[in-house]
Amino acid sequence: MANDKPNINLTLASLEAEVSKPEPFVLALKGGKRVTFPDIFDMPADEADAFLDDIRSGGDFRFLEKWLSEADFEAYKAAKIPLRVHMAIVQRVMAYYEGTIGKPGEGNASES
Repeated sequence: MANDKPNINLTLASLEAEVSKPEPFVLALKGGKRVTFPDIFDMPADEADAFLDDIRSGGDFRFLEKWLSEADFEAYKAAKIPLRVHMAIVQRVMAYYEGTIGKPGEGNASES
């Protein structure tokens, strides 16, 4: 009789142990305060995708309020960061995450 069970090529447990886990993005504010952006690598994939979509759309304060902890969001607001610096921070955060997972449309699927 033939083996009715398919061979298992990969288990989730072995893959989770194998893949590296980059650190979340941390911004040091004046006065020793820190703002930690979400650890997208520990989020469910659909939430991480939503985070990346939100930051790519401009990363305004609604983005920060949605994705930062309440304490981190309040610390960020209290820092009174000028718009030009805020936009540079958003660009750096986006570049950090894209550096670890790649930019949209630049994966193997888009190669010809």
